[in-house]
Amino acid sequence: MPRLYPPNGALFSRLDTRWLRLIPNTLILLFVLTMGTAVWMLDEREARVRSGELMRDSQWAEQTLQLRLEDSLSLLYAFAQALPAGGGGMEAQIAELVANTPELALVARLGRDGEPEWGARSSDARLGFMREIDGARAWAELPEHDGAQFIGPFQDADGRWGIPILLPLREGGVFQGALVAVFDAEGFLRRLPPAWFAKKYQLSLIGGEDTEVAKSGERTLLSGAVARLALPGTGMRVEARPLRQPLTPLPSLQLLAIGGLALLTLVSLLSLSRHIRARTDAEHERNRIYRLSQEMLAVVRADMTLAELNPALCRLFGYDEARLLGTSLLSYLAPDAREAVRAELAQILAYTLNDRMVETVVTGRDGRQRWVLWAVSPLSGSQTLFLSGRDLTATRRAEQALRAESAYRKAMEDSLSVGVRAIDLDGRILHVNPAFCRITGYAAEELVGQLPPYPYWLPGEEGERCMRALSEAMAGGFAEEGYEQVYQRKGGALFYGHLLMSPLIGTDGVQTGWMAAMTDITEREEARRRLLAEHERFVAVFEGLGAAVAVVDADSAERYFSNVRYHELIGGVEGEHCCDLTLSRLQAGQSDDDYELCWPAEGGERWLSVRRRAIRWVNGRDARMVMVFDTTREHLASEEYAQQLQRMQAKSRLISMGEMASTLAHELNQPLSAIANYQRGCIERLRQGRTDPAALLPVLEKVAVQAERAGQIVHRVRDFVKQSAPVRSPHALADLVDATLALAEIEARRQSARVEVRLPTGLPPVEVDAVLIEQVLFNLIRNGFDAMRALPAQQRVVVVSATAGARQVELTVADQGPGVPEPLRASLFDAFFTTKPDGMGMGLNICRTIVEQHRGHLWLGQADAGAVFHLTLPIAETICPSPP
Repeated sequence: MPRLYPPNGALFSRLDTRWLRLIPNTLILLFVLTMGTAVWMLDEREARVRSGELMRDSQWAEQTLQLRLEDSLSLLYAFAQALPAGGGGMEAQIAELVANTPELALVARLGRDGEPEWGARSSDARLGFMREIDGARAWAELPEHDGAQFIGPFQDADGRWGIPILLPLREGGVFQGALVAVFDAEGFLRRLPPAWFAKKYQLSLIGGEDTEVAKSGERTLLSGAVARLALPGTGMRVEARPLRQPLTPLPSLQLLAIGGLALLTLVSLLSLSRHIRARTDAEHERNRIYRLSQEMLAVVRADMTLAELNPALCRLFGYDEARLLGTSLLSYLAPDAREAVRAELAQILAYTLNDRMVETVVTGRDGRQRWVLWAVSPLSGSQTLFLSGRDLTATRRAEQALRAESAYRKAMEDSLSVGVRAIDLDGRILHVNPAFCRITGYAAEELVGQLPPYPYWLPGEEGERCMRALSEAMAGGFAEEGYEQVYQRKGGALFYGHLLMSPLIGTDGVQTGWMAAMTDITEREEARRRLLAEHERFVAVFEGLGAAVAVVDADSAERYFSNVRYHELIGGVEGEHCCDLTLSRLQAGQSDDDYELCWPAEGGERWLSVRRRAIRWVNGRDARMVMVFDTTREHLASEEYAQQLQRMQAKSRLISMGEMASTLAHELNQPLSAIANYQRGCIERLRQGRTDPAALLPVLEKVAVQAERAGQIVHRVRDFVKQSAPVRSPHALADLVDATLALAEIEARRQSARVEVRLPTGLPPVEVDAVLIEQVLFNLIRNGFDAMRALPAQQRVVVVSATAGARQVELTVADQGPGVPEPLRASLFDAFFTTKPDGMGMGLNICRTIVEQHRGHLWLGQADAGAVFHLTLPIAETICPSPP
């Protein structure tokens, strides 16, 4: 049985792969070398053949050239022999010879002086060549020669090369001149060699100093071989080089066949190389994947023992490969599933079943169970099975968790009281929950798959309204507050529904439909109807009120409602659902919900009391109800009460001074008596003549001190009882207490009581009217004295203390009397309430009014013994200015 991976490890695999890859590469290299050698040998053979052929053709051509040149020279020589004899008509024959011989450019006769006498195709340029090309030397030597004299090639003014020949003319042995013949170099090279030779080779006429005089043929040369043909007696030679000849069909086909076979063989070898490389790469990759695969791979024999396995399977079972090989696969399965798995694998091995997917629960070495899905395939040619397993433990657990979560979500959805509906982009219902079915009365099977109009829509106008709302929502313009519409249950009953819609987004982020949540608001709608009825009664009630009432929108200030009294008192624009600027001015700059203001009206200013409350209007929007009361009478009465209270404060002080009259008389009697005694003493000394200034000065100083004391007592009484408008200014609390004690000490001595002041240092100043606060303190201290009349003199103590807060200073006045009974505490500050037999009941009421006018508070505290009064006064830096 073949193994799925190399038994001897990766080294053996790399060696096999290396040799397998080397074989096609070696074959390709050998093929290329063989073809290259064959081509080189053929080329060498052909070169030798061409060289031999060139030599043979050159020898034959050389002989041919010599024969033709000799024939031409013989003919010219015959003319030269005949001319001195004066053969008539020779000029005509020479002209005919020149005309019929293209390579012969010129034939002329020269006299003894070398000047031309006549010629065929003569021209001054050619007849005068002797003057241009070393003609003097050749002409001088010509009489001494009998044969033809070749002069080196020359180039005329047109750039054409010519080959001149001189034949001496003699008559009777005497030199008579010369016959000159000029061969055209190109014509000479074109006409003298045979035609077949000129087609096969490129011919070059080379003169002296290797100058190329003429050349035939411009085709491509075949190789660098060259044959040199000498022209005896001329000093020139002809070089022949082979030309590339057109291929004949048979050699072309042979070359094409050879090239095609070579190319086919090379392509086959390259394909074989790629195939072997791909095969070896695939084998290597398969073995690597087999070892590195996260899937469990194994080969199982017919007896269910493991023949081969990969590391992933070892990790699954928790054992190494040596421990697992040869063991039964069934031993790692659950006992109750072993026989079933054995039977199914046996059927696959017997080819009664095709490839199958088998899921088993595997128990590893650590005792943990894992779900594994095996892909089982029989291996042909052997009684073995190939197993590819995938660990599905995470998937199965995720499925269990997903089923549990799905069941939980389903339970949540089923328990919702809000109906849920899902539709696709075409409006087709995809899903409804039980609550939606309960609300509409239709079963889920009756709704799923339905397109608009839906069964629970009403026909007619309501149905069209539902269709418009759905189309608007599906176009992206759905209202965030939803839609309230009338629907019809399956039984025909109508109900009010509130529908909220939102896009249904899939897991890929693409919208697949719309979700809708429906709430049955029938009860709420009925409640709203009842509310409308109550609103009508509400309007009737407010129309009967004496107050001006208006309801405006909290955001837009649109007026929803106003009664008749509102237009009588405030005015403004008639009608509802308008923006009332008069009402806006009435509320401008007001932050409190309850406030008073002076409003201009016909007949004079009026005082209005405004009360604002936030409410929910019948349209469901937030609104504000504004109630305006005409408090002009109350305001006037309040002002009159304040004036009366001020007069009562002054009277209260006068009464206090009246009650203290005897005490004040006693207090003033002491300094006045002392002054009288000191004055009498001074008068007596003056009468006796003892007027020593040093002795009188101390006496007079004592008189002045007693006078100042009496003046201070009178000044304090005058300031306490005078009536003036309240003036608030910063005052030190210690100064206020000292000024009060100056008056209270008189009463304290009269009642054998004392006052203890316990003020901490560093108290901030307070913003008060000093006279009014002194009156409050004096009243509280005197009430303390009155409450302690029944106590022994040593226990009659009133304690004045203070503490500073963030914005106020709290002052405390405590006595040691019997205190205030609990039933009387609530009425203690009421007007005309008193516990004294001769009291008026206005003292504490006036005191509280004064403190509240200073933005403070006065109250009776709790104490174990006696009465404790607390009052707060604003600190000077934090007090707000009083309204005008």
